[in-house]
Amino acid sequence: MKAAVYYTNADVRVEEMPKPTAGEGEIVVKTNTCGVCVADTMEWYNKPKAPVVLGHEAVGVIEETGENVEEFQVGDRVFVHHHVACMNCEECRKGKYTLCRQFKATNYKPGGFAEYFKAGRSHVKTDTLKLPDSMSFEEAALIEPLACALHGIERLNVQPSDRIAVIGAGTIGLMLIESLKAYGVTDIVAYEMIPWRQKMAEKKGARAVRGADADLDKELECLKETFGWNQFDKVCVMAKDIKAMEMGLKLTGKGGKLLLFATPAPEEYVKFYVSQAFFKELEVLLTYSANHNNTREALRLIDSKKVDAKSYITHRYALNELDKAIAQTIGRGECLKCIVKVEESEEGEV
Repeated sequence: MKAAVYYTNADVRVEEMPKPTAGEGEIVVKTNTCGVCVADTMEWYNKPKAPVVLGHEAVGVIEETGENVEEFQVGDRVFVHHHVACMNCEECRKGKYTLCRQFKATNYKPGGFAEYFKAGRSHVKTDTLKLPDSMSFEEAALIEPLACALHGIERLNVQPSDRIAVIGAGTIGLMLIESLKAYGVTDIVAYEMIPWRQKMAEKKGARAVRGADADLDKELECLKETFGWNQFDKVCVMAKDIKAMEMGLKLTGKGGKLLLFATPAPEEYVKFYVSQAFFKELEVLLTYSANHNNTREALRLIDSKKVDAKSYITHRYALNELDKAIAQTIGRGECLKCIVKVEESEEGEV
């Protein structure tokens, strides 16, 4: 089979490798579509693992089932989450599934940017989902990133009455806004530098959109004049920019929660003003990946059209164009989500 093998961001080669076979409790999926995640563009993270097949937002059709696989059949259209919890360890018993001892170690083989991939027993048992007939493969490829946004909402314990700031209106930031709106939150303010993303944030449900370079003292005064309040209950920093994280600390109100969604490079650090957090009794949270409950909720929101998954897809590429998809994802053009069409779908989507 063919697979796009990553060496560097600019060096991705389509190579032949053995097609995986299903062992006991496993399945082999013929890949239809796989989304490109920002993590796929983080050279500092991926280059040490190279050569490697990336891609963890894959959907497709089951090609083969191993012995004792009863809940799935050949021909089923499925989403497979790349990381799965064991459901038995101390972290899992506490409901902290993304901190499970096996979670990050699990992945499908060799990766989503290949014609076929194998999902192990844990994947099949815990987080392989059949797709509704009404859901296209392209829509289903957005389940994983949406689930990550939902995990952040879960971490924050969001209430409809919350006043929430979202700093960074990229794909996940916009998904967060749209999901918050679906859950009944109305007081959402987005902070974003790029004009076309500002328009998207407003379209997705932000009550107001501000430039991310706003003077914070004046901004708090403006919020008071416009809405009658000048602090946020919860602030979500979606950008991996250090200044955005420092901005989030200042915008979070008394007793509020600050959620850091993205990770900067290892050598970068945030200047954390403890006195600001101390006197406001802030909670600083981080969020990583998504669990099996989040993926099911993501599927539900997409299927019910409460989240318009297709509206995020701006660019489509073939398997041999993954390097271009990575470059586009990194670039500043009008790009939200790039997807790789490993196989041309029955809908004729290219």
